[in-house]
Amino acid sequence: MSNRVLLEGNIGSISFPNLVQLIKLEQKTAKLELGRVEIGQSADMYFQKGMLKFAAVNVLRGEDAMFRIICWWNVGSFRVIEVDPEDIPEANINRPIDWVLLEGMRRMDECHHYKSIVADLTSAVSYSQEGLDAFQWDHGENPEWIPHWMRKLPRSFTMAQFFEHSHLGEQESCGALKSLLYTGAVIAHSVDGLDPASAPIQRTRFDSFALIIMEFVGYEVAHHLVESACQEMSLSDLENVTFGQMVDLSDRLGMAISRMVGFDQGQECMRKLRARITSLL
Repeated sequence: MSNRVLLEGNIGSISFPNLVQLIKLEQKTAKLELGRVEIGQSADMYFQKGMLKFAAVNVLRGEDAMFRIICWWNVGSFRVIEVDPEDIPEANINRPIDWVLLEGMRRMDECHHYKSIVADLTSAVSYSQEGLDAFQWDHGENPEWIPHWMRKLPRSFTMAQFFEHSHLGEQESCGALKSLLYTGAVIAHSVDGLDPASAPIQRTRFDSFALIIMEFVGYEVAHHLVESACQEMSLSDLENVTFGQMVDLSDRLGMAISRMVGFDQGQECMRKLRARITSLL
């Protein structure tokens, strides 16, 4: 397999559409790799004699993958690597490159009204209390404006995390994002963080602990961890517990987070839980 690097750099310096057009004009048989270290994600495209044959990013493949890259990958490293024709995966794109680029840019224009709110994959949002309340269904249909897979996201999440978890196509994912923003289910972060005036209201001690845990894991996991820890400690009502029991609970939850996502995150979780205790008693 040939692996000679033909070109590398940052798509912040040469735009992605121009980069793709260059590969087309040079009629390269190559793999185009995109990467963003800060979000831990990558994207791959394959070309045969300048014709785009394959694209993949997140769980998306084909044209949908290209549309996501065009709409959201405005910075990041790239490498164009020469490959042999037999190393190209089975084709998942059959339309001409020019059509794919034009359609992708049209879709990018369509989402300009909320791209000004969440402009980049590193842009972050947090669930509002209304959004979290909508997760608490036990029977019946879940709200159309909050897809079920979003229960796996932490309380605050980036657009990169949103797309990583979404199993919807680019158009459907962006439609869900638009609904979340316009219904107030999620609130965009300001430059310095979440606007305090928009911060979720803490209503019970259980909610307070679960919301902190959600900074590290999703809604369902957070509630399960708090419920399990309470059962282990035989705590039936967090509204009537001692300071020592609250500290013990925070330590148990911190250790659980350490086992799940790492020691440093567990320590940070424990610190936040202990800090919250003083405002709850």
